[in-house]
Amino acid sequence: MLIYLQMISSDTDKSAFEQIYNTYRGLMYHVAYARLHHTADAEDAVHHAFVKIAENIRKIDPDDPRTKQLVVTIVDNRVTDMLRARGRHPECAYEDAINEVQMPACENFLADCILRLPDLQRQIIWLKYVHGYNLHEIAKMLGISLFCAQKADQRAKQNLKNLYENGGSKR
Repeated sequence: MLIYLQMISSDTDKSAFEQIYNTYRGLMYHVAYARLHHTADAEDAVHHAFVKIAENIRKIDPDDPRTKQLVVTIVDNRVTDMLRARGRHPECAYEDAINEVQMPACENFLADCILRLPDLQRQIIWLKYVHGYNLHEIAKMLGISLFCAQKADQRAKQNLKNLYENGGSKR
């Protein structure tokens, strides 16, 4: 919070900012995380929102009932900007994303089965079903032919089915 307070000159404005910060930071983080599903990105969005609030603190009354909507709108707009800048698909390593998500036991088992697939098959499953890419896009990204991507997808599904049915062990 010290970073934001250094941007503000008067003590009354600092007090107003502290009140807004302490009242709404949790809500702002919740709003950002609900759309981004990534802790660091949500924290960045909240940080940028508080910078914007600090820059305009003279225009904001912390006791006004509209302040809650204002801070939510500021963070939501920042999230929209981040998503727009990121493009259609987020950039995230598939192993990191699997490890970050806390899943129920049956989904942990499925994730373990996916991790046992050969690299190409695992990449195709992850890009197709988690990130929503189609096989044309995946083939282009991985530098392989469409036929190769289709065949690897088919084999990945078959191998995944076999692993899942056999309790995670390859026969």
